[in-house]
Amino acid sequence: MKKRAIAGSLLTLLLLACASTSGTPEGETGTHVHSGGSAPTVEASAVTVRWSNASTWGGKVPAEGASVTIPAGKIVLLDVSPPRLGSVTIPAGSALVFEDGADRELRTDWIMVHGGRLEIGTEAQPFTHRATITLTDARPGENVMDMGDKFIGLMGGGTLELHGQPRLSWTRLAATARAGQAALTLTETPNWKGGDTIVLASTDFDHTQAETAVVAGVSGTTVTLTAPLKNGHYGEVHTFAGRTLSERGEVGLLSRNVTVQGESSSSAGGFGGHVMIMGGSRARVENAQFTRMGQLGINRRYPLHFHMLGDASTSYVRNNSLHGLFNRCVTIHGTNNLTVRGNVAAGTVGHCFFLEDGAEVGNVLENNLGLSTRNAAAGKAVLPSDRGVPGAATYWVTNPDNTLRGNVAAGGDGTGFWYGLPQNPTGLSATTSIWPRRTALRLFKDNVAHSYVERGLNVDDGPRPDGTIETVYHEARVNPADEKSEGVTTVFENFTAYKNRSHGVWLRGRNHVLKNATLADNGIGATFASFDTTFSGGLVVGETANVGQTHNWETVGLGGRSLPRHWDPSFPIRGYEFYDGRVGAEGVVFANFQPNTQRPASALGFVRKNHFPVSPRNWARGLTFVNATPVYLENPSAESDGDQAAVFLDTDGSVTGTAGRYVTASAPLLWDASCGHRAAWNAYVCDKPYGKAWFEDVSGSGAGKLTVTRTDGANVTFAGVPGRRTYVSSALPAQAHYALRYERGAPNRLRIGLDNRAVGNWLRLTLPFTGEPYIYRDWWIDSRSRLKKVTPAQLDATQGDSYALVNGTLYLKLQVQTGREWAVLDVCKQDLCR
Repeated sequence: MKKRAIAGSLLTLLLLACASTSGTPEGETGTHVHSGGSAPTVEASAVTVRWSNASTWGGKVPAEGASVTIPAGKIVLLDVSPPRLGSVTIPAGSALVFEDGADRELRTDWIMVHGGRLEIGTEAQPFTHRATITLTDARPGENVMDMGDKFIGLMGGGTLELHGQPRLSWTRLAATARAGQAALTLTETPNWKGGDTIVLASTDFDHTQAETAVVAGVSGTTVTLTAPLKNGHYGEVHTFAGRTLSERGEVGLLSRNVTVQGESSSSAGGFGGHVMIMGGSRARVENAQFTRMGQLGINRRYPLHFHMLGDASTSYVRNNSLHGLFNRCVTIHGTNNLTVRGNVAAGTVGHCFFLEDGAEVGNVLENNLGLSTRNAAAGKAVLPSDRGVPGAATYWVTNPDNTLRGNVAAGGDGTGFWYGLPQNPTGLSATTSIWPRRTALRLFKDNVAHSYVERGLNVDDGPRPDGTIETVYHEARVNPADEKSEGVTTVFENFTAYKNRSHGVWLRGRNHVLKNATLADNGIGATFASFDTTFSGGLVVGETANVGQTHNWETVGLGGRSLPRHWDPSFPIRGYEFYDGRVGAEGVVFANFQPNTQRPASALGFVRKNHFPVSPRNWARGLTFVNATPVYLENPSAESDGDQAAVFLDTDGSVTGTAGRYVTASAPLLWDASCGHRAAWNAYVCDKPYGKAWFEDVSGSGAGKLTVTRTDGANVTFAGVPGRRTYVSSALPAQAHYALRYERGAPNRLRIGLDNRAVGNWLRLTLPFTGEPYIYRDWWIDSRSRLKKVTPAQLDATQGDSYALVNGTLYLKLQVQTGREWAVLDVCKQDLCR
């Protein structure tokens, strides 16, 4: 859009006008006492006058298109609905107050609260009639004090007070509302009334099943509608092994008696209004409605935008509705200690509740409902993360030091809650003194996410300084600036995720706990791409009685059930996936994971087609299975080394029936004839120790692919890690012999390692080798201690400190020593190890 900046001379005139003082009109004496809590921004001696009185304006009431400046030292009561104005400026020492007693509307291109106050009701006395601010665009292209056009702007210590009548902001269904039904039963009695508009969240995978309805009447907890529902909305609670699952759909109120809106005609292309609070100002906004707000694809033009305020503890955003938006919902940028509570945000483009840079801390987001969060179209994304995978988030959090409690993310193109943590804050908050990826989580508790195309909760994928996304690892430390300081446990507590097509939960980091989560009807319940991370307690359900509803072009499940991935009906649903490690699950109830003729299902599994290493120390204990197949492991993919390493430990026998047994995939090197085959699991149960072995062509000498063969002939040719094909890692049974063979001969420098906490575990290896090797053990610890040469027969009796070479075959032994969790050898041609 073409921009036409206001000239400096015009701005000077505006500021001079702000400073001007009018005499007291005859009959207009007295003061206005500001109620509502903290100190007023308008002097107690300010004179109250009326908009409709010509003397307020020096003899002439502002006409249509006028640029109005509230007279200095005056509190102007808006006692009429003026004609459409060009602008309104409220300088320091002045106020514009909507007078209660009748409906009022103010239409203007923009409002600048420059040190003054704009007020509709107070906290103590909410506005009782209808008050509307409509932001127009009769003069397109303005850029007023760098706030753009079509806005309410606060700076210079200005104050915004919007207080509508208290209403029940949102609640839940107490019973299922079926398509064609024209009545709802709610869990509490709403103070809604005929003519109110409400929104019902989707309770299926398809978030577009959310819909609006108009209230005809209310009787107790029953709400009748003026028209039947187009979609069904689930409203039931179920119990599994003493644990409760609720998939009751949310119902939010959109109507409020105080409204800020973009003019409909100029908003048609996504150019709505916006509110920007900056420069030491404050905004106390409650029980108001914002619609046709935000400006599509334009940075800093958001419906409610707290911009670089620092401490905002005197501001709040409570029990409002924001709907029909074009760019975010509530933006918290360079702002701390703001309370955002009880709001309904329905329908926007890009991240909705948005903590922008990574320096924002101490903010409280509590009991909010966000739904219908859409990805931005190409060319309309403010950030790259506003579209694609994992997609626009209803709650985008860039610093863990904030409180998220009791919020609901109720559907969208992307993700419900996304902790997208930058290494250091970006943008205007850029600093190297704050480290979000090592900052402790303040609180994440009792939140809910459902009906997302991607993930309910995503802790991964943080922004770079240019806004593009990279894989990230969250590992909280006592001192975030010191990566070696003591670790801090991160707890995500009482989280509920259901009907998400991809994942209920995806965590990447270290020392996380997913505590007492309830996950149901997701493609995958939870995946931990993590280390020292635990799923503790909770309930995971494969399929519930919420069968959903489908489009006629979708592939459906048995019994007409909607599928998490209707384009891939054979997709195996899983409750908990092992990945990376060491990770595990304890005290979790798994229910209703039953395979059928369409697709496999299991409580436990591994990441599919995994190319990356996984830990054999992954574990499970204290698990309960109700109508659930405990394990299903797909046949390994030949090019996926992680598939060849899929093994976990059943610590207490709650999975296999015998404590200390390992469950392995059908990978040739993981099992042998001593293991028991579980056909229903497509897996084996083995009583043997496992270690994580790795082999790296450090020299990058082009040795090619590595084939590992066990003495019984079982073998695997490994592909190597993507982007680092010279590195191979796999779980292998310890206390066994293996032959190594590279396609083009041994590398010039080969590093071999065994990672296993069981001291004394060992591997015997052979490798074709030309010439005399130079071999060092744990070289970075043992001062490059070179191994001594022995005979093959003598090698078994050593502690891994020797080697043998006979007729071009190198014999090696890796053994974990006391005080360590690994053993490493460097094998070189010539003395390249030094």
